[in-house]
Amino acid sequence: MKLRSVSKRKAHAELFFTILFAAEFTYYLLVLQTGIVSYHHSRLSEIWMLPVGGILGILLSTKIEKQNLWMSLLLAVQMLLSLDYAGANGSELFLLGLISGLTAPMLIARIRTFWHAVGALALSYAFGTYLFDIPASERTAIAVVLSAVAFVASLFSRSPAPMRSENTLSPYEAGSVFGWLLLDAALFETLARDIPMHLWGDPHYTWRIILFHLVGLLVAYRYKNDTRNDLVLLALFAGSYLLYMLGDKASLSILYPFVISYYNVVILYKLYRLAYDTLAVVSLSLWGASGLGLLIALSHTFVLAWAVWLLLCMFCLWQRDAKFHPRFMKG
Repeated sequence: MKLRSVSKRKAHAELFFTILFAAEFTYYLLVLQTGIVSYHHSRLSEIWMLPVGGILGILLSTKIEKQNLWMSLLLAVQMLLSLDYAGANGSELFLLGLISGLTAPMLIARIRTFWHAVGALALSYAFGTYLFDIPASERTAIAVVLSAVAFVASLFSRSPAPMRSENTLSPYEAGSVFGWLLLDAALFETLARDIPMHLWGDPHYTWRIILFHLVGLLVAYRYKNDTRNDLVLLALFAGSYLLYMLGDKASLSILYPFVISYYNVVILYKLYRLAYDTLAVVSLSLWGASGLGLLIALSHTFVLAWAVWLLLCMFCLWQRDAKFHPRFMKG
């Protein structure tokens, strides 16, 4: 009976962790990544404190990552700040970024069963897509509710981060993570400013986007550890880029959500097995890639995204050639 009781508590903790992960990821998608940027009309002079706080938060998280109490306290502060998220000043944006930077790697480090994290992504993409057509200025209630759900879930999902082996990423793997994030950010931010091609928020494509997000998650979970994923992602991003350039919005609404889900599962699978310090360092690439993707969109230089794709392609082929010809690595 005692073992059954312990098992039941663990199952409940896993369920609440899934809810916590989903709520915070949705908060990032609807509030931090798109809500604040949209409300401030992409004016970097007004929102620059957000990524500064995020970067500092990731670095500080290495000092508190083993203390469960911090998670609930941070989410309580996030809930208060969300009451006026749209009109937040520089200091408040800094705090929102700081909280996101602190909590994101801590959540990834606490993943125990990977399919629970994939389930959280499914919930996030479904709810985030469904609610995306709500104007940024009217997302205050969403921000507060998501923060409240995350806060309550954190109270019932407390568990120490599982022991990790000291896994690290090679420079190529770390660079590829940054590359996939940048390729996605460049296309997403560009689409957000291209009225004819804008997908998210268009009611004609909402359910199709949700469906192919879910399909992408399922396929990626099945092949999450496939050694050919880099080549697959290169092909998927190339296909998405070509469909955007051809103006094929209907086909893009199928392929691009699939791509987003696929690469996120592949990256998350790499990250959650890392030692925490390495995880924190690699997590910094999220803010860097998001910022560069926004700059590409604002400067209308999408050709730079193609240049990043080409660079990734060259490194991927070089890496594979090096594996088959070890002497190449030695010169």
